[in-house]
This record gives sequence, structure tokens and C-alpha cells, in this order.
Amino acid sequence: MWVDRVALNNDVFVDKSTELIEDDEIRNAVATRAVDELFLSVDVQAELEQQLPDDYQRLSGPATAALREASYRLVERALEQPRLQRLWALTIDESHQTLIAVLEGGGDTVSTEGGAVTLDLEVIVLEAADRIGLRDQIADQIPEDVGRIEILRSDELETAQDGVNVLQTLAWVLPLLALAAFALAVWIAGDRRRAVRRVGIAVVVVGLVGLVAVSVGGSYVVDSLVAETENQAAAENAWGIFTEPLRSSFRWFVGIGILIFVAAWLAGPGRRAVDVRRVLAPAVRQRAWAYAVLAILTVILLLTGPVGDFARYIVVLTLAALGVLWIEAMRAQTLREYPNASAPELLAETRSRLTSWWETQRTQVARPQPAQERGDGGSVTARLGELADLHARGALTDEEFASAKTRVLAGD
Repeated sequence: MWVDRVALNNDVFVDKSTELIEDDEIRNAVATRAVDELFLSVDVQAELEQQLPDDYQRLSGPATAALREASYRLVERALEQPRLQRLWALTIDESHQTLIAVLEGGGDTVSTEGGAVTLDLEVIVLEAADRIGLRDQIADQIPEDVGRIEILRSDELETAQDGVNVLQTLAWVLPLLALAAFALAVWIAGDRRRAVRRVGIAVVVVGLVGLVAVSVGGSYVVDSLVAETENQAAAENAWGIFTEPLRSSFRWFVGIGILIFVAAWLAGPGRRAVDVRRVLAPAVRQRAWAYAVLAILTVILLLTGPVGDFARYIVVLTLAALGVLWIEAMRAQTLREYPNASAPELLAETRSRLTSWWETQRTQVARPQPAQERGDGGSVTARLGELADLHARGALTDEEFASAKTRVLAGD
């Protein structure tokens, strides 16, 4: 589904590609590639020798090295500007449209034979030459294929086309099969409420496993495709940007699974579930409250999803329909259990329970504790001191003092 909705969706792919050039590590890698392509394609040192006086031509080598080092920073800063970022987006857009056309069979305007699909960074390389002031001098020397990165060769085409066809089919078939499997499991289960709860747990587990898989898969993909250590960080960030919709989908799974689990739990016979239904009974009598909450959740799901395509809208509307069924089932069950529940009675009972709880807490705090329970040896000493003072002043007889002292030491 991710391949179908992101990798093969030109609008989404180009949008994500724009995020690439806004990333510091990726922008640095692109700038480095552009400058390296320029200096590999053109003898910049020879051009500098021609422009320097005879007495200073021997400095062309150090000057070229210094110019190359400065070029990296100049081009990277240039890539922060909107104009170059638009050029980058247009380059990605053109290459990606060509790639999709080739993978889907070509059509009238794209040939699928005897060639390769490439990402053409020539405009970035030329911009690099312009930034360091050499474009006019070396424009005729730059090869036509400068800055081109091969994405797909013709000998890989048939395999790639077959793979894309399979993925596009699975992107529709697998979600339908999953929904059908869940529905069948609930339908044939002896305890349907428990089956729904387990469906929620399964969805949560899939979401969590998926998040782990994206992270582990990213490490494998980056290590497999990127040989240069200096490009590892840029590749990892690129993976993170392009798989953000995938991670967002798995986070959706976790959230939706929790909602399913809670919905099944609320319908259960547990004491806490029954108490919650009693609390909700007055609101459930009025459908408007329940459907208002469902409408808000539906709007949130529609507006915050990872990719706004037809498949996601179908999923959200399916969840909304299931929400309607759950509301009606819960309403019928709650009204059977609490047919006379009303908001004033509920508020009065809640206030009574809170008052009773608070009085209990106050009583426990105010009740004096024996010295042994308090674990306060100082209080025993203080009481013995008070008794000794009373005995010395004649307020207690010898017998009374001895009896009181025995009780204090016994913890009474």
C-alpha cells in the first residue's frame, strides 16, 4: 500500500521530495554531488591557469583546492533558496513521471525500450558553476550527461513492471482480505465481544510491529544502498521522509486498535464497564451526544491521515459506519440496564460518592495512630516526659504514674 500510495503517486512523491532538499544532511549531500560532478567533468585548474598572470599560474593548484572547498558551502547555501528548491522539485517531478510511465507500460510519449530512466541534476551542476563564477568559461566543456543518476535500466524493466503490477493489485486486495477475515472471525465467534476485543489487540500489535519493521528495514536499506559513510546520514533522513506516511499509518493502526479494544470492553460485564455505562446512560438516551463525538473523530481521521487518497477515505467511512453500529448497540444495552437513568440523579449520586470518599480520607488522616504504627519513637519519649512532669508536680500519684507509663510503653 505504501508503494502504491507514495512511491507511485507522483503528487505525494514530489511533495516528499521537496522535504528532501529542506533537510540539512540531504542538501549537503546534493551540493557535494553537484560540485564533485563539476570538478570531475571540467579541468577547473586549467581554466584558472588561463586566467591567472604567468607569475601566479603555479598557484592554480592550491587555488583550485580552495575554490572546491568553498564551492561546497556556496552551493549548499544556494540550495536553501526557493528558486533552486523549485528547480529541484521540477527535476524530481519530471524524472518520477517518466519512471511511472515506464513502469506502467510506457504509453505514447515514453519509450520503454533500449534506454534508462535517470534523475537529471544538470541544472544543479550548472548552478554550482554559476555560483563559483565559472559557468561562462566552462559551459561548452560540461558533458551532456553531467549530473545524471541512473534509476532504471532497460534490462531491469520487465521485472520492475511485473513487480509494480503485483504491488498495485495487492494494495487493494490485501486490505479487503484483512477486513473480510476480521468480519468472519467476529461473525463465527461464540463470544463476539471478546472476538472484537481480540481484533483490536491484533490491530495494535500490527501497528507496533510495523513501526519496528520500518526502523529495522530502514537500517538494512540504507546499509545496502549507500556505500559512502559520509552519505549515510542523508540516506537515513531520506528514508525517514519517504516512510513517514508508512509510520503514520502504523500509528493509526495503534490508535484505531485501542478504540476497538475500548469499545469491546465497554460492552462487557465487568464492574468498571457497567459503572461507565451507568455514567453514560443519561447521555446515551440522547443520540445527539454520541453522534457528535463520532462526527468529531471522523473529521479528525479524515484531516490527519498520512495520505489523502480514495482508499483512506473508504477506510475512514467504514470505521464511521462501524461506529454507528456500536453506538446503537451500546444505546440499546445501556437503556435496558438503566431505563430510568437521568442526568440529575446521576449528578446527585456522583456528588454523594465523592463526598463519602472525601470524608473517608479525612477520617483516616485525622484518626490518631498508635506509636508503633506511626513508627515515631520521639512521641513515646515526649509522652513519658509529660507524665514525669505531672508526677513531679504531684498531679499523679505513684500508682497512677506507674500505670500510665505502662500503657504508653504498651502503645495504648
